[in-house]
Amino acid sequence: MKRCWRPAAAGPPSPPVSLITALVRAHLDSSPDTQTKDYSMYQEPPYQEHDLPQDKDSIVNHPEHIQFFFKLLTNCFDVIKGMAERIPGFNEFTRHDQELLLQSASLELFVLRLAYRIQQTENTLTFCNGTVLHREQCKPVFGDWYDAIIEFSNSLQSMQMDLSTMACLETLVLVTDRHSLEDPVKVEQLQMKIIGSLRDHVTYNCEAQKKPHYFSRVLAKLPELRTISVQGLQRIFYLKLEDLIPAPPVIEAMFSSTLPF
Repeated sequence: MKRCWRPAAAGPPSPPVSLITALVRAHLDSSPDTQTKDYSMYQEPPYQEHDLPQDKDSIVNHPEHIQFFFKLLTNCFDVIKGMAERIPGFNEFTRHDQELLLQSASLELFVLRLAYRIQQTENTLTFCNGTVLHREQCKPVFGDWYDAIIEFSNSLQSMQMDLSTMACLETLVLVTDRHSLEDPVKVEQLQMKIIGSLRDHVTYNCEAQKKPHYFSRVLAKLPELRTISVQGLQRIFYLKLEDLIPAPPVIEAMFSSTLPF
């Protein structure tokens, strides 16, 4: 039987399991389970006239669907905020920095957490707040952003990322340098602890050892997420231009703090 590599007695100390354990718990406590899934909006195609439109461009003529999209994002952002508050050290940042980090990372975390849950063999998408929709329902609401999310999910699923790695990755999406931080050094210190925990985890993890360049491939997902979040901002910008439904304050704040164009 092939054995995993283990460092010699004089080697580096064991990885900081306590931090990873806390991050995993924060992830699990903010993730929908069987009991919390909500199928009240779920519809299978073909749809009736009052259901979500199949034509992705017809969304502009349906204010209720724009409102649904904004409400879905807002509810998921609330869940993501709850996850952030469970991260050791996050509440030690200034209130300004906490809000800035959340506003800047909300769309990226929305995509990452959704993509991690998507199963290629299923026709459903389960969102942070437990809402379950059929894939076809999401296409007109999300527009071209939908295809980018599915493509990212397929790439993510191909890595077969374990829960500990995922928990570290989503925390790194949140705890990173952002423009206008009041105390960037404090944020960087926590960021480096998380990176160290992730590095140690993949070093000691038997399955990760079988995957070449796994640590760098995991970190490479961070710039990918930023690119996809820009597409999400473009979608929101497009819906705001239609001026049919005002965006909720939380989305306005996120939009203004992350708008790169």
